[in-house]
Amino acid sequence: MGCVAHLLNIQRIDTKQLPTNLKEEMRSLSKKVSKVREEYLLSRFKIYDQVICLRRNQKLHGFQLVQTFEQKGEKFVYFGPLFSRMSCFLDLFLNYMQVVMQENKGRKIHLLAEIENPEVLVFFKALFEDLAYPKFHENRVPEEIKENVRIYSGKLSHIHDLDVETMTTKSTDNLYYKQSIHPAEIENWLHSRNIDFSQGMNVVLYSYVPAESNDRENFKRQLERGGNRMTNWKEGKQEVLTLFKGGIVSNV
Repeated sequence: MGCVAHLLNIQRIDTKQLPTNLKEEMRSLSKKVSKVREEYLLSRFKIYDQVICLRRNQKLHGFQLVQTFEQKGEKFVYFGPLFSRMSCFLDLFLNYMQVVMQENKGRKIHLLAEIENPEVLVFFKALFEDLAYPKFHENRVPEEIKENVRIYSGKLSHIHDLDVETMTTKSTDNLYYKQSIHPAEIENWLHSRNIDFSQGMNVVLYSYVPAESNDRENFKRQLERGGNRMTNWKEGKQEVLTLFKGGIVSNV
């Protein structure tokens, strides 16, 4: 699973400066790998301030829209819509994380995404495990985490109906596509938390990169373990589904 890393080229581009030919490449790729409308993609360029592009042999293989801001000396990164050929999203994400950590040594980096697809949720929990909220086995969210998530909601107008107790939001453009079968472990985990993607709900996935060097190294090691797990996804997915299965809560 994954792209050939040494052939990759990561670019960060201001959405206000996107050349026409790149917009056309993005439109073409999004049409091939997703069911989103062209109007939706074009509208996102007005919302997000950056796009990360991944190329392989000069060809666009993935891109993600991103917003960043700073508050009280800390970095906040919001990950928006992602479009990728096969599993190239992993190289795109991990390479971007390396860049962000290198640029923000010695300060905390907050990370947030709104997830509206069970498979994407599995991928990112495989990568972060319980370094990301919501956790597998615990429904309670610490007050500090809630406050950090509220900062995103206050800063970004496209985050709607945030519920920090359940770590959910609502979509105005619901892109969830109901497949006939999702893993029972995921469906049950979501159901135990009263989360229904078909009703426009999103899981708010939050994590942070510690400022302290030792804690940051632990964070990096977890990403490396998660990345390695995903290179053998047949076995890795089953490991993660087992964690979801053990994380069903009964107090909601």
